[in-house]
Amino acid sequence: MFNLRHILVILVICALLSACGGWRLRGTTVYDSLDASVHVKQKNAVNVSNSLSRQLALHDIDLLGRAKADFILAVSNERYERRLLSVSTQTGKAREIELIIKVDFDLRTASGALVLPVETHTTRKDFIFDETSIYGTNENERVLRRAITEETVAMLTSRVVSALRSYQAR
Repeated sequence: MFNLRHILVILVICALLSACGGWRLRGTTVYDSLDASVHVKQKNAVNVSNSLSRQLALHDIDLLGRAKADFILAVSNERYERRLLSVSTQTGKAREIELIIKVDFDLRTASGALVLPVETHTTRKDFIFDETSIYGTNENERVLRRAITEETVAMLTSRVVSALRSYQAR
């Protein structure tokens, strides 16, 4: 019935399947729970503060109103800049641009004690236009803005979570 070849194939399949146990979908990170509540206060930083609130919720940080929160995270002055880096010699159109996002933030306790001083976080990305692309340049720029916003939020989230952990460890 079962010869050596069948047994060997079954063993190889079992070994391959057992090696697949540690994979995870991209972007699904399991975070350690953090016992803290934060109020995200924003001023002229709608995109970053909304995305930051979602990321903090993934860390099991309670997002509460100002009166009930343990910490106040102030996010302000979200601004995008666009710089021309190079121009095509054949068409005279923009070939490469740099998109920059800057956002100010600070973290305080509910009583007003400073946990993270006011900082300006800057993220820069170069973008090369593909003139043969089916997408319009405006759509590409919107997608890139969204991407640098998410990258900025990831950096801010990391910074805020580590500050909360170190403050609570005291």
